[in-house]
Amino acid sequence: MQYNEKVKTINWLAHNVIQLEVPKPEGFKFSVGDAVEIKVAGQDPGPFTITNLPNGDKLEFVIRIYPEHHGKTEAISKLKVGEEIGFTEPFNTFQPQKRAIFLTGGTGITPFIAIMRQMQKEGTLADCHLFFSNKTRKDLFLEEELSDMLGDHFHNIIAEERDDPDYYGNIDEAWLKNHIDDLSRPVLVCGPPAFNKAMAKALKSIGVKEGLIDLGS
Repeated sequence: MQYNEKVKTINWLAHNVIQLEVPKPEGFKFSVGDAVEIKVAGQDPGPFTITNLPNGDKLEFVIRIYPEHHGKTEAISKLKVGEEIGFTEPFNTFQPQKRAIFLTGGTGITPFIAIMRQMQKEGTLADCHLFFSNKTRKDLFLEEELSDMLGDHFHNIIAEERDDPDYYGNIDEAWLKNHIDDLSRPVLVCGPPAFNKAMAKALKSIGVKEGLIDLGS
């Protein structure tokens, strides 16, 4: 089934990251970690995660814009309040896990936003860690909220700017070995395909069992 709703709000969270909201259709039910396929006029549909909690009357999406691709995200960036988008029934990508390490590249964090908000509400987020990798500081978004939720367990890793020497450069096997305190923790990984493949390989190399590595569905 496809739903069609008009955009309620549009906000830019970073120079290339947009947050948009649409009304939640009557009878539409979803869980944290769910995504939908969004359809914008003239473009093929693409998967985007719902980032708000299921209660309430809206659906919120956080989307990184790639204008150089001249595709769906560029079209989304040109939407105006009141214009219509289509979207499918929700499907699950990740589920909450206690003591989790969230290992993300860029907007790979989006499946985890609602999950972490829900876990904070339930009091189960305190023992989780977020490793959030971006190319530059200007690519960061929701930094204040993430810091408030996770405190010292929120770790920014900036690949191309030497800000904090401990969190500069690309995440690799040596970095993970130094920063994962317990190899029995579940590790939820989400980012571009190359990032996911590299992280899964590195995690296995430092001793994380394959069954604890969750690349989503």
